[in-house]
Amino acid sequence: MKLDQLRAFIAVVETGSFRSAADSIHKTQPGISAAVKALEEQYGISLFDRNSYRPTLTAEGHAFFLQSKKLMSQVLQLENLGHDLAQGTEAPLQLCLSQMALDDNCMMRIKAFQQQHSDVTLDITTDHLYGVQEKLAKDKCEIAIGPRYGLDDRHAFIELNKIMMITVMSPELLATVNTSDTKIKQQQLYSIPQILVTNTAANASENGHRYVLPTGKRWYVNDFQIKKNLLLHGFGWARMPKHYIQSELDNKQLIPIEVENFTSQNQLPIFMIRLRHQTQSYQANLFWEMMRGFSPSPTIETDL
Repeated sequence: MKLDQLRAFIAVVETGSFRSAADSIHKTQPGISAAVKALEEQYGISLFDRNSYRPTLTAEGHAFFLQSKKLMSQVLQLENLGHDLAQGTEAPLQLCLSQMALDDNCMMRIKAFQQQHSDVTLDITTDHLYGVQEKLAKDKCEIAIGPRYGLDDRHAFIELNKIMMITVMSPELLATVNTSDTKIKQQQLYSIPQILVTNTAANASENGHRYVLPTGKRWYVNDFQIKKNLLLHGFGWARMPKHYIQSELDNKQLIPIEVENFTSQNQLPIFMIRLRHQTQSYQANLFWEMMRGFSPSPTIETDL
């Protein structure tokens, strides 16, 4: 398989014909046909159904096209990196931040690094639960910041700070829960959705959530902002990072609740994480050492 063959195949799919593909990538039509034919012969599959007026993808062709697009996107990124390196431009430092960790403490530390090392470009993505460590495992980031989900002896990590998790619901919804006790019984919440942020790992399952009722409705959303909006409108109850909802707590739009036999409130440690076997770039080492200085235990790099 050659990149030119993939480019020809993708061009046929995106332009709708072999002739248009030839024009779009400046090749001859016989050259385009030969490139696609070579791919089909190499893998023993038919990429196109040629019985219609225009070539249409077979089921195998559709699957092959999706992966081809991903590969060509990575090739383009590699080409751009090569050009940047040739011009003396450093590759960006790739960080993955847990959505839970985005409090002022975390942001101020990253901002301090950026101000001190203005020549380092940061490439920041966010994920949730096991999706953060998955980014490390798939070499999509060099350093992650988040809670201790999915860590094992492959990881080195340092605690940076703690965030407060608190269970809340709107006062209007709370008024519908008939209770005279200081704690709400779990059964009283079974009919009210517990709102959870989806685990972003590829093999995600609800087992990624440690604090869920064993029975009852559950709603899954993509991020904490959506989760907060649903809470404010009385659609359910949830555990939330306190820094996300401090103003709503202050003005009584959300009310803390205590649920019987449930971790309604706790402090959650936030760690800086990297893979032990992964060779760290100069920028990653700079970041690691500066963040280590902010740690409450700066000399300790934890082993599992």
